[in-house]
Amino acid sequence: MTLPPPAFFNSELSPDRLEAVSQWLLDELYATEDDLSRPTDSGYTRGCTTFGRQRSQIIAEMLSGQHAWLGLPNSNNDIVFSIGGVPCRFSNDDPSSPSKDAVLTANRYQMDFLEFAADSDPARFCFIIDRGHDGAAEPRVEFLGFTPGGKIACRWVSNAVRVLRVEGEQSLPQPVDVAKPQVAPKRRDEGDAASEAVR
Repeated sequence: MTLPPPAFFNSELSPDRLEAVSQWLLDELYATEDDLSRPTDSGYTRGCTTFGRQRSQIIAEMLSGQHAWLGLPNSNNDIVFSIGGVPCRFSNDDPSSPSKDAVLTANRYQMDFLEFAADSDPARFCFIIDRGHDGAAEPRVEFLGFTPGGKIACRWVSNAVRVLRVEGEQSLPQPVDVAKPQVAPKRRDEGDAASEAVR
């Protein structure tokens, strides 16, 4: 069954805003994977660092003042940020079988939406960074909206295209002069002489 997009219920949850938040979350995930590739790193060190960086990135984006639609009701470790006043959370989890509190339970900053929502409308929202069931798939972000009873009422999935960034200024390679090739028709007797020499 195809679920409606979040903007169907709330126009503040537009695809461009969801894509922006998703890109921040994925950028920090990729950067952490690139940085923490030593043999002494583990899923735990990468997971903690990824979450911390993602949280810090959302806070930095809000403080930048570049996104009038982005708010930050709670900057603690149980971070809640808002998109056009709609409180949201994020988690690095499995959207088909979530296990983390950010996905499963409402934070106190999300309670106002839950109290006044109709039973069939989404009132609790979470970005979930999905790595597939084995953790090896190319990451993507799912944004899910849950009803007050905990059922999924809307769903949005990111484009999930990895963009490689190169830090600093890169110098271009210098051109190399190449002589013009000598082109002439092949003479039939040259080909026969070459094949005779091979024998």
